[in-house]
Amino acid sequence: MSHQLARLTNSRIAFLGGFGLLVLSLGQTGMECPFLIQPPTSQPTTGNSGITGQFVGSTRCSQCHSSVHSNWSQTLHAGALETLEAIGQGENSQCLPCHVVGYKSADGFASRATTNDLAGVGCEACHGPGRAHVENVQDASLRPPKNISASVCGACHTGSHHPNFDEWKESKHALVNEELATRFEDGTSLNSCGKCHSGDFFYKAILNNETVADDALLGVPRSQQTGITCAICHDPHMRTGNAPDPGDGRDFQLRFPEVAFPTPTNTIDATTNAARFNICGQCHHGRGRTWADNSRGPHHSVQANVYTGEMAMPDSDGIVTPLAPSRLAKHYEAPEQCATCHMYRKDFEDANAPAIAGHSFAVSFEGCVASGCHTTAESIENRASTYRAEIQARLDALVDRMEAVYPNNGWNYTSEGGPAGGGQNAIPEAVRKVRFIHAYIVGDGSLGIHNPPYVEGMLDVAESLLDGEGL
Repeated sequence: MSHQLARLTNSRIAFLGGFGLLVLSLGQTGMECPFLIQPPTSQPTTGNSGITGQFVGSTRCSQCHSSVHSNWSQTLHAGALETLEAIGQGENSQCLPCHVVGYKSADGFASRATTNDLAGVGCEACHGPGRAHVENVQDASLRPPKNISASVCGACHTGSHHPNFDEWKESKHALVNEELATRFEDGTSLNSCGKCHSGDFFYKAILNNETVADDALLGVPRSQQTGITCAICHDPHMRTGNAPDPGDGRDFQLRFPEVAFPTPTNTIDATTNAARFNICGQCHHGRGRTWADNSRGPHHSVQANVYTGEMAMPDSDGIVTPLAPSRLAKHYEAPEQCATCHMYRKDFEDANAPAIAGHSFAVSFEGCVASGCHTTAESIENRASTYRAEIQARLDALVDRMEAVYPNNGWNYTSEGGPAGGGQNAIPEAVRKVRFIHAYIVGDGSLGIHNPPYVEGMLDVAESLLDGEGL
């Protein structure tokens, strides 16, 4: 057996040809995969005499995970130690824990001379030590875990230099919506709502194309459910090129394009098709409800549709007639689209001017200035505040006009609505269209900022419809 292993170690073709049978036999004997006994000749074979403990180094992982390793090697994580060395901090004990694997542990990175394969943010920095796995690859219980918790990234991406994790914790992405978390815990709604409200579901069903049972989170409390974490939006293993201009040799490793330019349309199929939209639009798009639906208004996720200037409309014998004309705004051309305003970033300057990572997703008017679109944050903030107040006033006026005829919210989405309790069918078509427009603008959340001409056009249509009804 030892003679056979030695021969196969030097024969990549022979090893790959008999992979399935060989791994099974080795797993049964508790021995390690033979191709992992020695690193390949194309990789450095010096500077690793100290790698004898629980960590094995990313080169070792590459022997089976070659594609992942190849992609990872192009990321800044792979050269994390080089970034320190380039500024003369290659031996700084305060920086090294986040730039190498296992620093200060008994088996972790010690120096280039003895543990070079542990330099950089390698596989084991996120997945944990791999020794037990490579010595018995057939035992699934020994495989390093896949953990999509934000705390994995947050171990390093925190503090005044890299506050990504700290900001994310304060965002709505961090926790699963309370109402939906309760449903998931009760074993319902996961397949209908989980795509955008459960990181657990999105990772398995959307990213890995797995079938997920609706009760997969049965009994799991909200505190243990995964929100929209780093790994949902970012691919930890590769440069994707999905950011148009990250600068300084970076790549944000986005799973979906940061910028997209879909042509406005009003069909249900198009407005609900996530593939048309940018990374934020993967979730922030409509769910196909139209003004003709009596039971429920538009889902509060129509930001990408409003930004694009479109609205799902009922299909009448193959004809889709827009309720309001599709219009694009200058914001459609913002350099980073949603991220321009919602993910303003600034590098660390000093203790009094820490970095801003943009992961709270709150609007920053500094982003409007940094994009070159506006001159000062104060001026555009004042302008935006005034504009939003104007849009809110027009929305309130719509409600007042409908309330005058259908009081106590009788015009709205309720089975008891309509004049004299006549129900939804008693509400005129024009009023049903107006309430949908009202809910559509409110659901967008920006009060017109995402697409001023389109929102103003919707309000014009709504006011005209009420005029026609004499309301």
